[in-house]
Amino acid sequence: ESDFGQTIKTHKEKEFLIIRPSLYDLMMNIRRHTQIIYPKDVGYILLKLGVRCGDRIIEAGTGSGSLTLSLAYGVMPYGKVYTYEKREEFSQKAKKNLIMAGIESFVEMNVADVEETGFKETNVDSVFLDMRDPVLAIEHAYKALRPGGTLGLLLPTTNQISEAITRMEEQGFVETEILETFFRHYKVNAARLRPEDRMVGHTGYLIFGRKGF
Repeated sequence: ESDFGQTIKTHKEKEFLIIRPSLYDLMMNIRRHTQIIYPKDVGYILLKLGVRCGDRIIEAGTGSGSLTLSLAYGVMPYGKVYTYEKREEFSQKAKKNLIMAGIESFVEMNVADVEETGFKETNVDSVFLDMRDPVLAIEHAYKALRPGGTLGLLLPTTNQISEAITRMEEQGFVETEILETFFRHYKVNAARLRPEDRMVGHTGYLIFGRKGF
């Protein structure tokens, strides 16, 4: 058994440095059965939701558990993430990813169609919707949030945005924001420093708003 920071050799004498996986490493190496929310979006989502130790957060849907994992890291050890997934098989696969990361005790997993059932929890700090049609769950999110709590949505297409912000205004959300993020790596070469030839461009549209008092 070796500790982080040590070097080990394989049977072919190839050396490997043992390092503790970062949240980024865990997110990017989970087993994917759905499209995941990428780090470039997750960072902004966590900031806008104001995620902190002790928070109670609702997420729908779970997918592969990429955002679930990140939210759990933010609320632990005293908070809780309540994640909802419509498909049982996806929920079970995501659970394995959370167990792999060692944070399953900070997550309560639910299999339900929240468009129909809504959420069991009330007075939560924030809600994030990553669903095929999140507009149908905005009313449920409003009911589940505490006054001043934050709602976040990830939308894949522009035609969904107008409907979403209209529904948010009708429910009483304020301080609405719409954006998308871009991310570009640079080649690690001190003599010829320049951007990589490719970049991670559009991945989705983010919308945030706060529940009015």
